[in-house]
Amino acid sequence: MIRRDTAGTEHSEHSEHSAGTAGTAGTGGTGGTGVTATSNGRGATGGAARRLATPALVAAGLCLAAAAISLPAIAQPAAAKAGAAKGKAKPVNPLEIKRLDAKLDEVRESFLRDTTTLISSYENLGQFERAKTLLEALQKLDPRNEPIKAKLGQLNDKILDASEIELEIEAGGKWQPVGAVVKDRPIRIRATGDYKLALTQSAGPDGMPTDNFAEDIAPNVPLGAVMGVIVPPESLAQIAGGRQPERPLRAFNVGTSFERGADRDGVLYVRVNVPATAKCTGKISLRVGGADRPAN
Repeated sequence: MIRRDTAGTEHSEHSEHSAGTAGTAGTGGTGGTGVTATSNGRGATGGAARRLATPALVAAGLCLAAAAISLPAIAQPAAAKAGAAKGKAKPVNPLEIKRLDAKLDEVRESFLRDTTTLISSYENLGQFERAKTLLEALQKLDPRNEPIKAKLGQLNDKILDASEIELEIEAGGKWQPVGAVVKDRPIRIRATGDYKLALTQSAGPDGMPTDNFAEDIAPNVPLGAVMGVIVPPESLAQIAGGRQPERPLRAFNVGTSFERGADRDGVLYVRVNVPATAKCTGKISLRVGGADRPAN
């Protein structure tokens, strides 16, 4: 059908209607895909979509859900203020608010229940890192929840146990590599054993030299103690070759037990804090968790 406006321009109503219909059909197709890939798996491809979802994406969804759950308390004053600015606010129905609050409680309980089940499933499969990612997202909903904190501690222990490396180091040996570590990821080191130490090196009023990181003692670690250092990629060649690194490195005391998050990405090295001239007899056994084994 052709119509003409006051300016004399002709318009085709048929073509506009067809375009609108096509746009509606396209929208409907997109909506169908979204429903099929729902997280509850009821659609035809829901199971596949769920298998493809990574814990990081799920955790992001948990954070969004947490924001949505707390949204009414935050958004209500802003909405009331906007309504007041525009004109007379719509009367509030207390029964409707009560009904929505009850629905919110149901959503929260279902959300927590389903997420807890997912965490347990990952844990049963030995996927402790994935379970930890989801549990940390849950903790954001309730930071003071003590059971969640305790569970995170248990998962950390399981992660460290699963990645534990056993090795022995010579008491008077050079820096020995253990494995790659990641910033903020927990490292746990346990040391056992004893050795005999004989020092023939002379020392002056200032004590033993500490200038050469590769051979001298570390001044901030007790003499004879097991110590560690995380070497960044740019210093690996110097340490591996027994040379002084160009950038200063600071060793940390391990002793019989050490557990802390890595302060940087790099490779964990260990040795006993004795000078290169020391005469040592014996070995120290180490069990290290949180470091990836070097490739053979």
